[in-house]
Amino acid sequence: GYRPLTMTYSELDSMLTRSCETEDEDKKDKILRPFDECMNYIQFANDECDYGMGFEMGMCVFSHKTSRNFLGTISSLLPLSYDLLGRNLFSRIMKRICE
Repeated sequence: GYRPLTMTYSELDSMLTRSCETEDEDKKDKILRPFDECMNYIQFANDECDYGMGFEMGMCVFSHKTSRNFLGTISSLLPLSYDLLGRNLFSRIMKRICE
C-alpha cells in the first residue's frame, strides 16, 4: 500500500526553509517537530515493508533548495530506501553524493 507523508509538499518546503533561516536551536527544533514525527512514521512503514514513504520524503528533502543542510537525513533515508527496493546501485550513488 501507499502511505502519504503526514504533511503537504508546501508544508515541508516551508518547514525546511524556515529551519535553515533561524539560528535559535529551540526554534529550529519546534519548526522541525512535524518533520521528526514523520520520520518516526517512516520507520514504522519500513518495518512493515512499505518503503515508498521514506523514498518520497528522501527525494523531497534531496531536491529541496536547502538540501545541503540535511545531508544526514538524506543519507539515512535514500540509501536505505533504495536498498529496500532492491536498487543497490542507486543506494551506492546516493551514499557517494552525501559524503
